[in-house]
Amino acid sequence: MKRLFGLSSHPIRFLPIARSLLFLTIACGANAAAAQSQVSPDNAKPDNVPTVQLKLPPWVRECNLRALARSMTKPTNAPDVSHASAGSASGVRAPQYKVVADKLISPQGVAIDAAGDLYVTDSDLQQVFKITPDGTRSTVGSGFMVPQAVAVDGAGDVYVADSQAGVIYKVTPDGVQGTVGSGFYMPMSVAVDAAGNVYAADPWEGFVAQITPDGTQTNLGSGYNTPVGVAVDAVGNVYVADTYGAAVFKIAPDGTQTTLGNGLVAPMYLAVDPAGDLYVTDTGTNSLAEITSDGTLTTVKRGLDVPIGVALDASGDLYVADSFSERVIKIDDKD
Repeated sequence: MKRLFGLSSHPIRFLPIARSLLFLTIACGANAAAAQSQVSPDNAKPDNVPTVQLKLPPWVRECNLRALARSMTKPTNAPDVSHASAGSASGVRAPQYKVVADKLISPQGVAIDAAGDLYVTDSDLQQVFKITPDGTRSTVGSGFMVPQAVAVDGAGDVYVADSQAGVIYKVTPDGVQGTVGSGFYMPMSVAVDAAGNVYAADPWEGFVAQITPDGTQTNLGSGYNTPVGVAVDAVGNVYVADTYGAAVFKIAPDGTQTTLGNGLVAPMYLAVDPAGDLYVTDTGTNSLAEITSDGTLTTVKRGLDVPIGVALDASGDLYVADSFSERVIKIDDKD
């Protein structure tokens, strides 16, 4: 993973020129490799240091270019209204949707608690927002560097994956803030189950961790390329979105690992409903996909603009952080 991003010897993890953290990291690697290729002989690296060769997928190159272009313009952050899709193609539903959070810059992760409160991480604003059903907005926690993903448990504890700080934060309802787990370099996602076990994926180190309430930490699954997203269902199955691997892995409680989602391009984040149906943001196709419990893959919504986080509420409605459109949308998934 470090060789893939080309940053193992580079002093800067991120450059403040793009709005999506994952693509920003990859862009840094590309910039580092390009700069390395232009180093003068007097400053050349030793012969025993391998040269980084980056072969970025087309969707990454496109997002990098768009991120750079967007960074040169001031975001409009204009409010939006409810929408309905103009039509549907084969295998594509046309659900209603509306904007539930705007005036953001780089929304990444989303979560919903039992009361219907929406939590959103904004990596550029370096904040985690809580938005109540009546629209009241407040912040949760403090001191974040790049808050990437968010999860909330039944007790109202909020978990934040800070990919720049390399830690998972836990913020209790009364505002006490601490950390969970250790050994992370770039945690990109976080999930929590009903028993209080916390799950986090670190694409830089290439592992997915489970942290029990007593602090015991173990790694789950194997063979990942770029594990970015993680989710857990009611019976303890863990799902991992491997973005560069273009696959979703399911890890059963007994450790059995299977592959889902044949046909995805760049799966990012995940949400799972009580029936075991999985929802996946696919940044490679700018769409939201559903993988049913029998393995059928369909497209829920196309035409998104770098979708990252996804969450489900108790009614089955979907929330998507549409990063480059600087907003969170709610999709009515009822047929």
